[in-house]
Amino acid sequence: MLALFKKKNMKNKIYILLVLLLPFVVSCEKYLDESPDNRIEINTLDKAALLLVSAYPSVDLLFTDWFTDDVEFIETNRQQPLMTAAYYWEDLVEFDSYNSPSNYWYAAYTAVAHANSALEALETIKTNDIDYKNAIKGEALLCRAYAHFMLATLFCNNYDEASAASDLGIPYVTESEKVLIKNYKRGTLKQTYELIEKDLIDGMALVSDDYYSGSKKYHFTKKAASAFACRFYLYKKDYKASIGHANDVLGEGSEDLTLVKDMSAYQSQPDKFAKERFFVSNADESNILIIEKTVALGLRHYYGYRTGVQSWNELYANSPWGDSDVRNFAMAFYGDGSRNTIKSAKFGEEFYKESIAATSGIPFYVQPVFRIEELYFNRAECHVRLGEYQKAVDDLLVFGKTRHGYPQFFGFKPEWIVDYVSQTIYNGSYEPSEEEAIMTVLLDEKRKEFIHEGMRWFDIKRLNLEVIHETFAGEKLVLEQEDKRKVMQIPIDASVRGLEKNPR
Repeated sequence: MLALFKKKNMKNKIYILLVLLLPFVVSCEKYLDESPDNRIEINTLDKAALLLVSAYPSVDLLFTDWFTDDVEFIETNRQQPLMTAAYYWEDLVEFDSYNSPSNYWYAAYTAVAHANSALEALETIKTNDIDYKNAIKGEALLCRAYAHFMLATLFCNNYDEASAASDLGIPYVTESEKVLIKNYKRGTLKQTYELIEKDLIDGMALVSDDYYSGSKKYHFTKKAASAFACRFYLYKKDYKASIGHANDVLGEGSEDLTLVKDMSAYQSQPDKFAKERFFVSNADESNILIIEKTVALGLRHYYGYRTGVQSWNELYANSPWGDSDVRNFAMAFYGDGSRNTIKSAKFGEEFYKESIAATSGIPFYVQPVFRIEELYFNRAECHVRLGEYQKAVDDLLVFGKTRHGYPQFFGFKPEWIVDYVSQTIYNGSYEPSEEEAIMTVLLDEKRKEFIHEGMRWFDIKRLNLEVIHETFAGEKLVLEQEDKRKVMQIPIDASVRGLEKNPR
């Protein structure tokens, strides 16, 4: 399928030829042999670098929240069929321009197309500035790896070495299309991960921080690449490698609380709008990579299934560090006052306007997709899996200190976590193992930290957590631990072109 796809950003309009299972068709074969008048000829390094502005998936993942235990039926909210279908864990295979897995699929492959265009252009550009050329290539490889990784995380099974060679992967696209219709194969998850890892390693070796201006937060830097690698190897269950990449940013066995988002300063902001600007600030050390994304229902708390007051309070009811969690008091605001819903003050919706006089436009927001806080959680989880429980607890204590005001001079022991979980979660009727207890606290803290950021679903999926939803009629629906619906179904446009569907 061939489409002339227009990609927007704050300052640039880049027109590219995109060919990958998109729901648009232009039926003229000779068009492939010609260069449209408004198509940019990528013949300089600066033009190749400019392509990478659009090599990051530019749509939100907030629809994943509707599948999680962070939402509930809000009677006074305006219900939307798409959100209801997600709440019932139905397959969202139809294209929706803002809020669906299919939209993310297309956006991610659009990002891949930009990365591949840049890589192919670099092969033909003659230059003496090899360092700059390599830096662009490094970023392009990282972008290609990241987009494919996010697709695999949504549309494939969890990575397991024992089954990866037979599990379905996703098409890994490494070149621009030069035919009208090209058929793709999904391959195996093992093959997908091998290709992601190759691009990741090659990209990390080349990427440089020397060619960005300003905050350097809107592109893959060395720090952002390490954060990506930390997440990738955690999901691949290579825990030592994940720890190593976390240490690249955090330091080995060290704790630098100045890198963690300052929630006290966040709380002191005068209103929710100031808090939203503070949360996504490119001057904040905790924000590693920031991506601009189109969005609609994801940020509109008055639509569909959301976090209710009761569920919010239950989330913050317990902690091994007491009930003084600054996030509970600082992040929440109560919708518009007439609904039983809470929205965290993290992201603000803005608009692209086609002209100064326009009263509407394309909604978007900016989001830090990698944060320092995730590295602490990832490293702690890896330590747990390796049986290094004290190290895991030490990493979790970062949140005791920065979110709960826990005394910095006071130590914390794994056995205390075991006792806390036994008494608080099981009312003394069961004593969990150290691994089970620490993971319980870790996931609880991580859920609080990343609420409404589209992160919870990935933990539910990869850790086989059960989810219960209650309908408006009081019926309880259960998403079982290993429910096949946790793997998003590929878009209908992809399946009708021959890509194998995920099993149901």
